[in-house]
Amino acid sequence: MNFLIIEDDNFLALKIKLSFEKKFSTNNITIVSSYEWFLNELFIVRLYDVILVDINLWNNKKNWFDIIKLIRKKWINIPIIVISWSDEVDLIDYSFEIWATDYIVKPFRCEELEVRVSRWFRTYFFNLSNIKDDLINYNWLEFSLLENEFYYKWKKIILTKKNKYLLSIFLSNQEKFLSTTYLINKLWWNIELIEDKNIRVYICRLKNILKDIWIDDWINNVRWEWYIFKK
Repeated sequence: MNFLIIEDDNFLALKIKLSFEKKFSTNNITIVSSYEWFLNELFIVRLYDVILVDINLWNNKKNWFDIIKLIRKKWINIPIIVISWSDEVDLIDYSFEIWATDYIVKPFRCEELEVRVSRWFRTYFFNLSNIKDDLINYNWLEFSLLENEFYYKWKKIILTKKNKYLLSIFLSNQEKFLSTTYLINKLWWNIELIEDKNIRVYICRLKNILKDIWIDDWINNVRWEWYIFKK
């Protein structure tokens, strides 16, 4: 899961980050503290799976509502959770009016935020009809949303964090063509900082793990530019 946290309280932002790293299968967590800093993330914001935005960003000419409007103008489906000290109904109503996904009032328990993030992540990232009891099933391959673990015929598959996220991308787009560029961008939000950008290396590593359970041929390369996850 890729998170974007827009929060100028550095202590709170780091607390949320640490909480997510423990509870979620996180691929990347980025923290920004201002509207201007957020603009640097705008061109890759579609690669994030969940966005948290503080309602009060101090010393900014533009604020949280400008951020939400800017995101919704281009990428309507990304879950955006507003964090605020205010419980005023008018402010909550306005947040939903500009298409915030959820609204949580400070102080809050990290456990409550985790529940909300998990809910919207399931809705957005795994927008599938075969979710039952927090399990996504595809021909005996299961992903437990509560445990963030994969199973095949009820046996746990041991995966690295990167491979787990890669497999979750395939599972959430089962039997759909995914471009090499799309996969690279999802795994590495800033590929200029990555020396090894060869997606085929990571897919080969994943396939080698799946080979032990005889499902490595579910990941197929099409003309070197596309991949499809299909039995």
